[in-house]
Amino acid sequence: MARCDYCKKQGAAQKTAIRIWNNGKLKTTELDYCDEACKQNIHSFSSSYNKFAPKYMIVVMIWLLLYLGPFILQALTDNPFYVTVVAPIMLALMGAVLIIAPQGIMALKHYKRVGIRYFVLFIRLTGVLMIASAASMLWNG
Repeated sequence: MARCDYCKKQGAAQKTAIRIWNNGKLKTTELDYCDEACKQNIHSFSSSYNKFAPKYMIVVMIWLLLYLGPFILQALTDNPFYVTVVAPIMLALMGAVLIIAPQGIMALKHYKRVGIRYFVLFIRLTGVLMIASAASMLWNG
């Protein structure tokens, strides 16, 4: 018996076809689901994933520039303000983005491995930990 691709429960007897972003283009794939709620959640995930996945590499490059910017500015100006204040703020902003829009971070095969539901939860938890570590850096700064 197949497992549900959303919640990973045993006994997913039905399949649903979705169009999802994969390797630079939309492709149709079939995912197993166990009940109607999981089917709706899969379709909801695919629509939000398709909005975010094509822009993901651009977002990563912007994050890298924003996060490395304070270190470069400190090296140029020798002012510790940039690393002690601006870098944790950028880390917190990255965590907030992961909490708000966790879709599109990985390919669908990674979501299917653990289950879409739990992988999204893991990404949101990672965002919370990024915000907590940024707050700790600012507090202890």
